[in-house]
Amino acid sequence: MFKTIRSVVRLRKFEFNGTKRRLAKVGNVDDLRLLAKRRLPGGVFDYFDGAAEDEVTKIENSSAFAKVELRPRVLVDVSSIDTSTTIMGQPVPFPIALSPTGFTRIAHPAGELAVARVAGAVNLPYTLSTLGTAASKKSPKVATGPLWYQLYVWKDRGLSRELVERARDNGTRRSC
Repeated sequence: MFKTIRSVVRLRKFEFNGTKRRLAKVGNVDDLRLLAKRRLPGGVFDYFDGAAEDEVTKIENSSAFAKVELRPRVLVDVSSIDTSTTIMGQPVPFPIALSPTGFTRIAHPAGELAVARVAGAVNLPYTLSTLGTAASKKSPKVATGPLWYQLYVWKDRGLSRELVERARDNGTRRSC
């Protein structure tokens, strides 16, 4: 009888690491969003969850993505699928680049440096924000993958030029 029950019910070992235990329950981006909403102070969550000004672009992008339908295929050999592509001329293992987010250290002490490390570990582009909380000199040291820079163009064009030059001198390869 126990053998029959064991074949149907698979108990996992208890995960003592709370972060790993919570992430194991995440199945999609919406689950991550709800987890963040529960864990972060309201203003911090709103900063990351929001978009610029009236959020029209966020709404349009979400709407366009919702229209994409994935057709799962079963019993198909996926052992040799090549997901690599190029993004802005940069070869990447799969079509993802980690976008810039300013002030990430308000949510986690490692902030964008942690994201740059993860991106580098899987050779994905990471884009450092103009409003990043880590000095632009630190990111290239931990980013082993492609490092890009997002510029907020200021009225002072000299300052904008200086920011781009500093980013380039510190190892970023693209500015957007």
